[in-house]
Amino acid sequence: MVDHLRQRWASDAVIYNAWLTIPSPWSAELLAAAGFPSLTIDLQHGLIDDPTALQILHTIDRRCPVFVRLAWNEPAAIMRALDRGAAGIIAPLITGPADAQALVAACRFPPEGIRSYGPVRVGVVYGVAEPAMVARLPFIMPMIETAGALDQLEAIAAVPGIDGLYVGPADLSLSLGLPVPVDFAAPPFRAALSRVVEVCRRHHLVAGIYASPEWAADLAALGFRFITIVNDSDLISRGAIAALQRVSG
Repeated sequence: MVDHLRQRWASDAVIYNAWLTIPSPWSAELLAAAGFPSLTIDLQHGLIDDPTALQILHTIDRRCPVFVRLAWNEPAAIMRALDRGAAGIIAPLITGPADAQALVAACRFPPEGIRSYGPVRVGVVYGVAEPAMVARLPFIMPMIETAGALDQLEAIAAVPGIDGLYVGPADLSLSLGLPVPVDFAAPPFRAALSRVVEVCRRHHLVAGIYASPEWAADLAALGFRFITIVNDSDLISRGAIAALQRVSG
């Protein structure tokens, strides 16, 4: 399934993603059944813990690739997520090339990295157990969400082994002294997004971002190819509010 995403990105396709924050395999399965080509488990700000993340992977990772957004760029957490079958890793608060190098090292077996070999579940899910094959599976995306990361953007993008850069717009906006909710049209923020896309193109990386359906077409036109357009909590909240407003007039 990861290879299918890589093939689509190689043809310049846009992949739309849904974000999982609710600790339930059922809500995740509903989004997979809706047709999303990828999902992301949020272990940083969502309510999902490790055991529930494994249940979600069990439920849906044969339907579509499932990424994991880590709570932190921490080797043990990265290795657990990959051994359990995560298709990719999105690592938060990457500030420079050293952070990106540490991320890649945790995803790679020796001598290229420090990952411990034990593909208990990933070997079953993907039918491969050889270290070289297992190491090629995950799609690795450092997050760009600080002014410092923007300053180090070229150096981060040049780190061997990463596949894309993923913008965290709220933290990036705050770091640039801009408001939240994010104004995607604000010139300083727009300039930052354009720079991320430009650097990704130069380094043959996928540009990703957390956004909304309203901004998806605009961001795709700008050059983003991995766009998160919904999260499960917001879908329920907004749908409930809309239903109540409709019946209450």
